[in-house]
Amino acid sequence: MSLALGDKFKGLLNTGEKAFKRLHEKGSYNPKDLQTEKAYKDLMNQTFEAFNFAITDNDMPETMRTALQDNARLFGVLKTHAQLFEASKLLLDDKGILKPFSQLSHEYDKLNIAYNKNYLEAEYEFAVGSSQMAAQWEGFSDSDRYELQYRTAGDNRVREEHVALNGTTLPKSDPFWNSYTPPNGWNCRCTAVEVLKDKFPTSDSEKAIAAGEKATTQIGEDGKNRLEIFRFNPGAQKVVFPPAHPYTKVAGASGVKKQMKK
Repeated sequence: MSLALGDKFKGLLNTGEKAFKRLHEKGSYNPKDLQTEKAYKDLMNQTFEAFNFAITDNDMPETMRTALQDNARLFGVLKTHAQLFEASKLLLDDKGILKPFSQLSHEYDKLNIAYNKNYLEAEYEFAVGSSQMAAQWEGFSDSDRYELQYRTAGDNRVREEHVALNGTTLPKSDPFWNSYTPPNGWNCRCTAVEVLKDKFPTSDSEKAIAAGEKATTQIGEDGKNRLEIFRFNPGAQKVVFPPAHPYTKVAGASGVKKQMKK
C-alpha cells in the first residue's frame, strides 16, 4: 500500500506542477477557474482519488460511503483552491507586473511539495483513520448491553494527552463521542471499539470530556486553539475531514463550496 501511495503522491506532484504553470500562463486566479481549467480539475480529481482509496478500503453501507466520498471530493476542491490562491499572491511584483516563471519556479516547487506531499501524507493518514472509524461507528450496536471504549495504539509514540483517554468507556449515546471520537489530530492512531457493558466499568462522562478537551487544545500565537477542529465524530456526521479544517478558512472558500452545490 505504501508503494501505491507513493505513486499517487508522485502523480499529484506532477499534476500540481502543471496547475501552477497554468496559473502563471493565465496571470491571475479566480475560483471560477476550478470549473473550467483542465489542469485545475485534474488536480482536484487526483486529490480526491488519493482519499477515495482510503474510503473504499472499508466495508460500510453505501449511504455512508457516498457521504464520505462527497466530503473527500469537497476537501480536494478546497485544497486545490487553497494552494492556487496562495500561489496567485506571488504572481505580481510590487509594480503589479507579472513575474517571469523562472523567478517563481522555486517558490512554486516549495508550495507543490508542501501541499501535494507533506500535507497530503498527514491528510491521507487522517482519512484512513476517520474512514475506518466511520465504518465502525455504523456497525456499533445501540443496545444498552454494549458501550464504546477509547483505545490508543499502546506504544511510546502515543501523545500523553491521548494516553489519558485510553480505556475511557461510555455508552454510544454519551456526549463524549460527539467531539472526541478518534482520530483526535493529525497522525492520531487511536480508535474506539465496542465492548460488553458488564466487562468494563463505565467512565465518568464529565471527567472524560475534560480529558478530551485537554487532548484537543493547543493555543497558537494568535490565541486560537489549533486542535479544536478535531472535535467531531466521523461516523455520526458522515464526514472524513474536520468540518472546520484550515482550507475552509481560505479567502473565497465559501464561494467555492457554493459552486460545488450547483
